[in-house]
Amino acid sequence: MIHDFISPLYDFAFTQIFGCQENIDNTRAFLKTLLDIPQEDYDELTVVNPVLKKLSRRKKTGVVDLRLTTKTKKIIHIELQINKRANLRNRILYYAARLIGDQLNWGDDYDKLHQVISIVICDHKLLKEEEDYINEYELRNKKNRSFTKMLKVIILELPKLPDAEDGAVWPWLKFLKCKTKEDYEMLARKYPEMKKPVYCAEKMSLIEKWRNIRFHQNLWKVDERMLQEQIRLDKEEARQEGREKGLAEGRVEGRVKGHAEGHAEGQDLATHKIARKMKANGYPLAEIVENTGLAMDVVANL
Repeated sequence: MIHDFISPLYDFAFTQIFGCQENIDNTRAFLKTLLDIPQEDYDELTVVNPVLKKLSRRKKTGVVDLRLTTKTKKIIHIELQINKRANLRNRILYYAARLIGDQLNWGDDYDKLHQVISIVICDHKLLKEEEDYINEYELRNKKNRSFTKMLKVIILELPKLPDAEDGAVWPWLKFLKCKTKEDYEMLARKYPEMKKPVYCAEKMSLIEKWRNIRFHQNLWKVDERMLQEQIRLDKEEARQEGREKGLAEGRVEGRVKGHAEGHAEGQDLATHKIARKMKANGYPLAEIVENTGLAMDVVANL
């Protein structure tokens, strides 16, 4: 019996049920209802590091929710998006492109690239122009001819899920929407394939839930502290660059003016760096303007 549970839509619960190797049967069964890849691909379905390689010190680091490889080296990326994001479509494309680009090392041929399949599960309506809750995208021309099958994006929108079953993937998405003990028990009774995921949700004890919640809360705090520390370091680095430039100009011109101008320029660089950092991490434009003193149009164009 399920006496308590936490929604599978929580990051740590979703990861426990679908994103660990010991429960890979859940992930395999879910994907088989959705993808048309060869059955042999599922023979070696492996959870791999979700962190995307940082291309350089100043480039953005990416972390996906779940990253898998198949027997033939296809890459399957599953992303869970609970909250609405204005730039979500760009984010999806960015992750997919990074997963393609990260495959090659120096000197590798392009024929070594493997297909990337991005599956995005939204607990909100992302595609307002579409009525279906499953929408699949590929690169095609206006005549519907495929350019390449190297990239596929599948969007699943939970709010559009019909009340009545209409396909093999329906029970899995219904599982993600479970809100009561009765919902879980109904799925487990009616759909044998749902017994294990329901069991995985059930066995997460209150202590485990509390520990995971506290861990993620602490992780968010650490992330915020790291962001603030990085902003401080960027600011100091920019100031130092300005001081050094000012001193150099002052020595060349024989005037103290160069130092003052360089220092001012360094402060300006620091302010712009902070604004770019905040914008990259999703801060509202108004908040960036308030914290940096920059004009709205300047922040918008960074």
